[in-house]
Amino acid sequence: MKGFIKNKAIILTDPLPENLRDGDEVEISIVQIRGKKYPFPTFNFGIKDEYLSRENIYEPNSNIS
Repeated sequence: MKGFIKNKAIILTDPLPENLRDGDEVEISIVQIRGKKYPFPTFNFGIKDEYLSRENIYEPNSNIS
């Protein structure tokens, strides 16, 4: 099950299973889930390997003056 912590209480995001009743004893494990590295959407640049070769960057017959 997943949930979040708010004011030192655990709020479950899923309903409890039907077989659990009030007063049942349960065991709980808490594992912190890492959030996204950045709070905004990111994307891969997708630079092709051929564009990283020296020959394509420093062409000997380029018209740069």
